[in-house]
Amino acid sequence: MEKIYYVGQCPICCSYGRLEIDKDVTNSKYIVICEECLAEWKNPQDALENINGRRCPANGEVRSATFDEIKNIGWDKFVTNIEE
Repeated sequence: MEKIYYVGQCPICCSYGRLEIDKDVTNSKYIVICEECLAEWKNPQDALENINGRRCPANGEVRSATFDEIKNIGWDKFVTNIEE
């Protein structure tokens, strides 16, 4: 089972959903997506401040980012569930 890394609660669905870090396999970009309402942001800071988001899922194949990938792009400081 793959590990999903979260950066906080979704500001759009009133903290009902968690914000997960995913990788859009189609274009190799990392994104933050709410697991419930599928709102999407380009980075954790925007997601937590609820700016520059959109309410449609990514086009193409999306998978959970690994912790190594998250560290490589510098988003590890935002992860709230680092323990394995």
